[in-house]
Amino acid sequence: MGVGTRLYLKTFLHSANCYIFCMNKQQALVMWILWFAFLQSALAIHFVIGGGFPSGENTAEPMALWLWIAAAVPLIAATVVRWLVIPKCAQQQQQLAAMIIGLALSELPIFFSLFLIGDAYPQNQIAVLIAAVFSLIQFAPSYGTPGYKIEQSPD
Repeated sequence: MGVGTRLYLKTFLHSANCYIFCMNKQQALVMWILWFAFLQSALAIHFVIGGGFPSGENTAEPMALWLWIAAAVPLIAATVVRWLVIPKCAQQQQQLAAMIIGLALSELPIFFSLFLIGDAYPQNQIAVLIAAVFSLIQFAPSYGTPGYKIEQSPD
């Protein structure tokens, strides 16, 4: 073992560094638990508030455009938070706060579909639910897990 390797291991195994590494792991676990809870709640909301998954055909009249916009804007904002804000956050606490904001924005269209779209458009409710679940999936907190880093290709 070289001097540099021994120095690195000695520094890494110092009690203060182990505490910081352990805290990062604990915070990452909290992030994963919160993400999973938000993901599961998306389906639970439909069963508890909506009475199960909607079924049947939409009414013949098309749904108002403003309802589609109301469902799409929070999903777009959540995507901006995930791909533009979170990568710029240097600390896990900042990532956690941004993640919670993004998860809340991702779930907002589900409430819109239940309360604004209503029972007249069950297929549209399912479409909004699927889009919201995909938006929630993008927040899987791999970015907050210690030791996980996606290497950027030199382009």
